[in-house]
Amino acid sequence: MMRWHKKFKVLRCYILILGWLGIILLFLSYWRVETNPGPPPAPMRVNMGAGGGGTGGHERPRTKKLRHLCNPPDRIQRHQEGVLPSMYRLEGVILLLRHGDRGPLLSVRNMSSINCGHRSTGTPIYKKYVADILNASRTSHYVNMVGVFVRYPLLPSPARCGVGHLTPQGVLQHLQLGSVLKQVYLTQFNLVGPRPKPDDIVVYCTKYRRTFQSLLAFLYSFLPDFTSSKVQVQGAKGISFCGNECRCERTFYFDQKFEQERRDYRRSHPGIVELVHQLDPLVRAGPYDNEIVNPLSMRDALLSYVCHGAPLPCASGRCVKPEDVTSLVSYEEWEGRQKRTSAQRKAAKLRSYGLLKAIVAAVEGMMGAGRPKMVIYSGHDKTIKYLLDAMSVPNYQLPLYASRLVLELYQNTSASSQQLPRPYFFRLVYNGKDITKSIGFCESITVRQLRSGSVKRGSISLCPVSSLTHYLTPELYFQEFSAASFQDACRK
Repeated sequence: MMRWHKKFKVLRCYILILGWLGIILLFLSYWRVETNPGPPPAPMRVNMGAGGGGTGGHERPRTKKLRHLCNPPDRIQRHQEGVLPSMYRLEGVILLLRHGDRGPLLSVRNMSSINCGHRSTGTPIYKKYVADILNASRTSHYVNMVGVFVRYPLLPSPARCGVGHLTPQGVLQHLQLGSVLKQVYLTQFNLVGPRPKPDDIVVYCTKYRRTFQSLLAFLYSFLPDFTSSKVQVQGAKGISFCGNECRCERTFYFDQKFEQERRDYRRSHPGIVELVHQLDPLVRAGPYDNEIVNPLSMRDALLSYVCHGAPLPCASGRCVKPEDVTSLVSYEEWEGRQKRTSAQRKAAKLRSYGLLKAIVAAVEGMMGAGRPKMVIYSGHDKTIKYLLDAMSVPNYQLPLYASRLVLELYQNTSASSQQLPRPYFFRLVYNGKDITKSIGFCESITVRQLRSGSVKRGSISLCPVSSLTHYLTPELYFQEFSAASFQDACRK
């Protein structure tokens, strides 16, 4: 009996030791996932073919992911815009847009053979838009509406890819986006009525052909009566809509620190550096063009083939493979999720200060005089990225083509809110997803929990407007710069 008792004690000790070893291994594996400095996970191999994978129901996961990066028009749908309970009355909307699909930012091999009108110019909606916009451009209403942009081209090239120029697919994206948001804010909420007054909708656009042409397509689908619109497009200072707070040499210092971080990440991943080096002679237009050494630039160049159904480039018997593209995409997502210093956020805060001031001024006008009802900014991926970083919202990817960031302003009209001096709240919706609870300075309240069965699928949240105005007070906003004003922060 004693012998069996001793054996049982030994067995129990073994079980306890194995249990503790399991817990330690589980902890180490979790820590490794969170802080592992090794290479990003290898992507799944896909067989994409020249057409970019198509749109059918048989797409493999990575093929589908690449297609989503192009943000084709059929993916632009309403999701969580304007879904609050009836006690919350919509008072106004501020909308930031990224331009639509464009050609690459540098010349690439066989660029003249890429059809940037692929599956776009032949669609009925595109043909109707072209006819209507050409007719409208001959009227005085159009001249008054576009103002300083009157000499800009109305439409992109129907087929040829221009460096950095909008494509017909970019037009279709914004035609779809304008139609989607019109159904929400003008039809459902009747925000401006059938005939907007001149100060109901305020529109700003950066001075680039692609942002202007994207905005035209959006307004054509969005405005109740585009041909007789009283809206006027105003030119913006810089891609961040900086207003009177544009010049700030300090941002370049933080940019350099941030870029050094990115170089360190790449040096710690020689595989991705070698991949870019191998792809460079296959992708750049010719031997005398600048080398492509940045993974993000290479990704941008290759998406110009993927998004327009063109074969990936080849040279000297070697071709870019679909898994090369997915490797670059995987690396970009991995790099975006790494912990960083404050350099990126500080640069974004300095760049976005003027825009945030304008947003607060617009919100105060909506709460006070009831004007404007809507402010629209037609900008770039960095416009949205800077603003998200300045508000400490986690974001791991550059915004897709035709992305939208919407600030919705609400007033609580319930009886219990009458005791509050200013029961105003806002929510932030990014590409259809409520991201209000991610705002760094906001203690948001959850209005509705989204579920699918017993599984949580997110929430609908609100942030008091007072949190935004308090965050923007110079003493708080520039506290981490040890400054009390924009000018002082830029001199430090």
